[in-house]
Amino acid sequence: MAKVPAGTTPKRPSSRRSAPVAAGEGLSRSRAAAAMVADLIEQIRSGALAPGALIMSGPALSKRYAISYQTVVRALGELVDRGWLVRQHGRGTFVAPHPPAEEGKPAARAKTVLLALDPRSLTRGRFGFAIVEALDEALVREGLRLRYAPVSAAGEAVMLEELSAGGGDMDFLIAFDRPAFLKRALANSPGLPALALHAMPEAPGSGAALRYDAVLVEDHAGGMAAGTYLLERGAKRVAFLGGPQNDARAQDRFAGLKEALHAAGMKPAAEAWSDGWDEQTGRVHARSLLKKLGLDKPGADERAAVFCANDRLAHGLYDAANEAALEIPRRLGVIGFDDQEIAAQLRPPLTTVRFDRSEYGRQAAQLVKERLADPTRPARIVRMPVAIVERDSVK
Repeated sequence: MAKVPAGTTPKRPSSRRSAPVAAGEGLSRSRAAAAMVADLIEQIRSGALAPGALIMSGPALSKRYAISYQTVVRALGELVDRGWLVRQHGRGTFVAPHPPAEEGKPAARAKTVLLALDPRSLTRGRFGFAIVEALDEALVREGLRLRYAPVSAAGEAVMLEELSAGGGDMDFLIAFDRPAFLKRALANSPGLPALALHAMPEAPGSGAALRYDAVLVEDHAGGMAAGTYLLERGAKRVAFLGGPQNDARAQDRFAGLKEALHAAGMKPAAEAWSDGWDEQTGRVHARSLLKKLGLDKPGADERAAVFCANDRLAHGLYDAANEAALEIPRRLGVIGFDDQEIAAQLRPPLTTVRFDRSEYGRQAAQLVKERLADPTRPARIVRMPVAIVERDSVK
């Protein structure tokens, strides 16, 4: 995506500025704000700001045009609404891929994609951020408008009510790790095209044809890879620390581990299932797992290895192992899943199963593009391949 070179600023408005936007045409009513709007439009028309070019930051525009930051935000919002600019979450504001041909003609409304997700996924460094960032960038490149719906208990009710009322200008729904929300949303809006990310509201093999596309991870293959990796490094006892037992991802990862162990004539030495996917609940259930393995007391001699269904559960296991004076990896081998940011920060750094989250986002955007182009095509599932990221938590 083309960007304005670092340090470059928009041309100063000439003495023969374009006529200010009349009051009532938009949100920028002051002469200075109208001049900023007109100047940016002139630069886009002339090619000085090409499609995809990054617009200066709000504070820089505020200083450049001698207007308040709040006025700049409103003026940029006006240009977004009029089709000249697009916003990308966490990246900035850019010239639209297809700006209006003439200012006098209203821009064709960009199709709107609603992304329902956990609010934490919009925070840099969290598990879903790289997926959301890549998805955002790819959708904007296709000229689509992405609207975020951070779904909490209250937010979900509001969104479901909006869907029941017709969805406003919404053309497509994506649910990221929100299977229950997607199921209820489609019940309210049965004709709305949809995409499930990272969790399915219904099993693909349940008999009925899927009504939506999905991007998932090769969870079973990841579990097999983790089990095989531990066995190849001499593990004699392998246990499993899972997420919620009714979660298909945790079940598939456990099934993959059991298949790898079965091929070696072994069974899991122990298993424990957490109430969630975070390190706090992981720590609680890791203590139970270590007890089942006979490793809960300092001085226990026998070694073991644990496959954790995600890296935050592995973080909880690290804490429990530290409480029991179990040295990783000398006494306890640990392998995680997802390659979250925390994996490289743990001591020792965590060996884990990785998938490409940026490619995940791009694949999701491709499915949206295909579905909007051909609403009648059969639904399909894309599964992201996995690989082991080798660090220092397995001897």
